[in-house]
Amino acid sequence: MMKKMLAVMLALLCLLLGMTAFAQEAEEVITTENGFELTKEYRWFVNQYKTVRGRTVTYYDNVYAYNHGDYVLTPFDANVPDAYFVKDEYGAYAIAPIVLDITDAMRTKLYGADEGETYLYYGQYCERIAGTKGRVGFSGVHEGVDFCYEDGAPLYAILGGEITRAGDSNGTVAVYSAEYDVTVLYLHCEDIEVRRGDVVEAGDMIGKEGNKGSGSPYTHVEMRQGRHTTSNTYRDTKLESLCPYPIMQEALGVAESGRQPVTAAAVMQAQIMREQAEAAAKAEAEAQEEAEKNAELEELDIVDELPGTQAGYGFGEETPAAEATPVPEATLPPAGA
Repeated sequence: MMKKMLAVMLALLCLLLGMTAFAQEAEEVITTENGFELTKEYRWFVNQYKTVRGRTVTYYDNVYAYNHGDYVLTPFDANVPDAYFVKDEYGAYAIAPIVLDITDAMRTKLYGADEGETYLYYGQYCERIAGTKGRVGFSGVHEGVDFCYEDGAPLYAILGGEITRAGDSNGTVAVYSAEYDVTVLYLHCEDIEVRRGDVVEAGDMIGKEGNKGSGSPYTHVEMRQGRHTTSNTYRDTKLESLCPYPIMQEALGVAESGRQPVTAAAVMQAQIMREQAEAAAKAEAEAQEEAEKNAELEELDIVDELPGTQAGYGFGEETPAAEATPVPEATLPPAGA
């Protein structure tokens, strides 16, 4: 356990140092109205054909996103409103608690219960790949929010509306909400229950979680302004979909929970505290076990006298045998009989 904790902490530290090194190469730092710094830097992006291509993008650096797969620290597109980020005392970014509240509400509506978890967030650069020159890049920006529960889990419409698409090579279900003038797209669905032209209410079943067009079962939820039938291209460096958080917060009635933001520094501190607690619990258990052994030894009765021996440990002189009782002569048979 100790080695595992140290490995996690070392990985976090290396990634922090790596992202800091990227920031030092920045061409320009842009400060937003709310005081957040965006790094504009020449980044490397690797497409699906492993061809390195250079892009100049503006993004939030060193962002820790809770429940986001293997990425730990990733940049987020600068088009994500800065109200959805927070910064800790070390200057590290994290997803704002309100985003966790909204995505939790979306996930609960999608699965009909508080199940599964959030894998990727809106505007997050993902699929970290090493280029031919040894630099690390990201294959594209994430256009929606990924949720994952289990293969075959029922999926329910988060917002009601008209079905504009019901199945394709990516397992897409598109629901147009006239109330908000947006289309919510669900990707990788299987066993789709609706047909184009149907009208569904929020909470109606639309299909099941699957892996159609993906490598594993999960559900990509994306929002686009207006009426649409398809999602945006994933492997690109430009965020084109609509930020789902304002509309989803209004539609689902999400109030800020007041939870604390989860940053990389907070995760590292939690790992240290967990390690210390485990070490203390182990020491307490060992002490208790030793105390129980000592108590058992004190309760043992030591036999210091053996039967048929004198007092001591059985090494004394042998106890003399009792003399035979003489038989009276009167009872002896006559001589020569």
